[in-house]
Amino acid sequence: MEMSMPQMVPQPSRNSNNASVPDPSSLNNNTNGNTNSSSNDQQANPQTAKIQNVKFINATSFVLTSIMVIGVVLLRVREEGVFGDDFLWMKYQTLVTPPNYVDYLWIPLYLLQGLFIYASTHHKTLQHSPLVGYSQLLSSSPKESIAVHYPAICTSTILMIYSHDYGHIFLAFLCSLLCIAVLANVLRLQTNILQEMGWSDDNAPNDSVNVDESFNTASYTDFKTSALYYTTLILPFELLAGHVLGLGGIYFNMVLHSFESLPSGMYLFVAVSTLVGLTCGGVWLLWKTERKYYGVGGALVWYLLGVSIELHTPSQPIYNEFSDRAILTTQVVALLSTLMLLTMLGVRVMNTFINKNLFNCVDTLGGGGDRSVVSEEDVGTDYVHA
Repeated sequence: MEMSMPQMVPQPSRNSNNASVPDPSSLNNNTNGNTNSSSNDQQANPQTAKIQNVKFINATSFVLTSIMVIGVVLLRVREEGVFGDDFLWMKYQTLVTPPNYVDYLWIPLYLLQGLFIYASTHHKTLQHSPLVGYSQLLSSSPKESIAVHYPAICTSTILMIYSHDYGHIFLAFLCSLLCIAVLANVLRLQTNILQEMGWSDDNAPNDSVNVDESFNTASYTDFKTSALYYTTLILPFELLAGHVLGLGGIYFNMVLHSFESLPSGMYLFVAVSTLVGLTCGGVWLLWKTERKYYGVGGALVWYLLGVSIELHTPSQPIYNEFSDRAILTTQVVALLSTLMLLTMLGVRVMNTFINKNLFNCVDTLGGGGDRSVVSEEDVGTDYVHA
């Protein structure tokens, strides 16, 4: 018989280090820490995926809209459409229809929107701005996010342009109203965000206001940085809003022209009222509001200037339908509106530039260390007499 030898079980040495023996409490702590980190990762992944989805939708919307709009309006890829057929284009002529080169504003419009897409998707600093709104997207009020509104802007723009190209003018007018409504909401959100940051056209923001943890509001105190944020995140929507306002006025006059039984005096009255209404709207946005909408004013100036130039040598349908007096009256109103808005726009831009920069040079040249932006109220009006 074979004798089975008993197996020796090693016993822990009494002099062994205590660190080699795992502490049950430390195991519990590690387990809890791993559980918390995994739960945080699971919570962060849906939020990251949500932001990435919005970025992808916005980038896709931009590419499709820019190709479709520029292709139809400027390249005239649809030869049977209103933009591609000269006969159909002449059919829808009104007293407030500008020349074709006014449509080239779509090129800088989509260049600026391309900057917005790049800033909101790839730029390390700009994409964290509250003017993009990813923090609002993840909050309880995602409708306050500006990035969420961009697909609606693209959709309404495509519907507006293609309705015009297919000759459905009333539908194009309704789509222009929809686009204006979405853009007005975006401009409202931008204004609220800028007010929360303490920013205005005449003053620097209050950097003590914490709108977004990853965004520094103090960056607006630098003029170059402020211009960068305005060009990429604000101007694309302002300029588009002004252009769509002009298109809405054109579509309204086109709808009226579809009623051929109306007298020509009614067409003249509506055309002049449209120009006056756009001018009053531009004056209010440039002068009466706390925030000055320079892009809206610039687009309206471009449109009104085009109308005044077009009526200098009107198209044949306009020349046949209206008298010389009616054409001259509309041209004078368009020219005066252009000069008024252009003057106010120049004054407001220079005023903002002076308040943000020139007054700060006084303290710098005097050797002072404080370079805070000086507002109009800080500039005294007392004179020292010799």
